[in-house]
Amino acid sequence: MTPDLKRIRLYSQTRISKYDDPNDIIAEVKGDRYREYRRRFHSSGSGEFRLDFPLDLSIEAVDWCNFECPYCPRATYRGSRTRIDRDAFEQLIDEYAKRTEGLAAVGFDRGEPMLDTHLEDKVRYINDRGIVDIILTTNAVFLSPERSRNLIEAGLTKLHVSIDAATQDTFTKCRGGNLAEVEHNIREFLRIRREMERRIPIIRVSFVVNELNAHEVDLFEAKWANLVDYVEFQDCVDHSRIDRLVDFETEPFHCQYPFQSTSITANGDILACCSFYAKHFVLGNILKGDSIADTFNGRQMVELRRSFREKKGFHIVCKNCRKQPPSSSSSDAILVTPKSIHA
Repeated sequence: MTPDLKRIRLYSQTRISKYDDPNDIIAEVKGDRYREYRRRFHSSGSGEFRLDFPLDLSIEAVDWCNFECPYCPRATYRGSRTRIDRDAFEQLIDEYAKRTEGLAAVGFDRGEPMLDTHLEDKVRYINDRGIVDIILTTNAVFLSPERSRNLIEAGLTKLHVSIDAATQDTFTKCRGGNLAEVEHNIREFLRIRREMERRIPIIRVSFVVNELNAHEVDLFEAKWANLVDYVEFQDCVDHSRIDRLVDFETEPFHCQYPFQSTSITANGDILACCSFYAKHFVLGNILKGDSIADTFNGRQMVELRRSFREKKGFHIVCKNCRKQPPSSSSSDAILVTPKSIHA
């Protein structure tokens, strides 16, 4: 473990950073509007502050990934290669910016967003509409110096890079590809950010802990903790039931997603959350005229939030997402989720 770093357990991940909260860096740049967004983010997740419109929007730019991580559902289904419709995307962002007054987050995740060659234009479109938090989750394979500079200039606030390994051997087992290339791209991004004299986007590298890589937790931390803004070790979600949901009794638990988030797939589906299991919880489709406002306040979401407030009657999708496999790593290892909240 690296000394003099803050370690905080949040939901299903452990964050390690030089900072008490890396979001403070963005707040120093963006000011009170960003601070108010974060206040609403925290209070809405617990249900304390009730929203009539989500402030955390997840968008799938491309339904495809260039990797086949064995603990991800895309190992068996790479995707359809569908790209989100441009006009629908712009209408979605326009509505979102207006309803939230920009005090919100838009995250590009699911699949590999950088397969969209127009991604930087989308980031710029969101930023131009005054949305204060724009997040990109990527494997960094396509994070060239040119695209790094373009993303920074476009207004990206957070770059999340999923790595899951500290050595090439483990990277091959977990992800495939060339680890040295990915690490080079991240270091180049850091260099360009310094060269441009920018403090944001802040950079996170993440590590989904599982039986293939648990032995490299300390090595990964040592490699990155003093380079990037924060490191995140994530619990590995069990996706073995992704195509055959099982109903079972579960202990009471809380999930913040239904209170503050919604997710849009590349084909326009509106999902209850960004979990892979949410493919079984489709609320509507933006290409068919359904709106975020109507679905977020519709019967299904109202009932879903009620179940978490009352701690009973959980939806079968939530039960299967929540249920975790037993740890196969050492008792003191940190365990974790491919889909981490936009924190």
